[in-house]
Amino acid sequence: MKLSKDQIEQLKILISKKGYPEIDVQYEILDHVACKAEVMLAENPNLKIEEAFQKVHASFGIFGFAELEESYKKLIEKRLLGYFWGELKSSVFSLNILLPILLTFCYFQSAYVLEKNFSFGEGSALMIGFLFLAFAALWWYYSFGKGFKKYKNYASWRGNQGILMFTYIPLQFMIQGYKYFGNFNLLEPFTLSFWQVFAVLFVFVGMTTLAVLPTVFRKSLEDTKKLEKIYKTA
Repeated sequence: MKLSKDQIEQLKILISKKGYPEIDVQYEILDHVACKAEVMLAENPNLKIEEAFQKVHASFGIFGFAELEESYKKLIEKRLLGYFWGELKSSVFSLNILLPILLTFCYFQSAYVLEKNFSFGEGSALMIGFLFLAFAALWWYYSFGKGFKKYKNYASWRGNQGILMFTYIPLQFMIQGYKYFGNFNLLEPFTLSFWQVFAVLFVFVGMTTLAVLPTVFRKSLEDTKKLEKIYKTA
């Protein structure tokens, strides 16, 4: 027995009342509950949707959907990491890699030019680092726009924030690293020390991660939108 649109809406409300705020987790639970409720209603057409929901909920024991919620969060995080590594691999072997290469070059070279030609000293790396942080914030706002606040209610968004932490140390290095490595000229690569080369690669990894994350999150959202489409048109 296929559930009606009103029954689906009732299930959404009942799931939300159980205390599951993440939208994508709600839809994953809804998909599971709806399938079981359909079977129950097919066997007993007189059963109310609220009763079917309670039966499904009770079948999970005293913790209700808590274990189901946790398993779906782990599934979403695992899927997100899969998308991340897939996008990272894809970017490395495509022209998309040119963006993080260009950003890394611009960061180090602009700091060097400011130091040498405009007497900013080593503090030029600090200033350029803050400019890059501002650029990253604008980039993310442009990528997600008005939906930025809405996405905070997705488990996949929180997982995305976890991946974003991979860029925290490289970005902090961009602000503080000049104290240890100074500014250097990338147009003369053979003059670089081992640790300066490491610093370039380190920042490059952070830039690459930042570059792929918007696509990673959109892919994760598509999984939720597929379920949303099914249950909004039910």
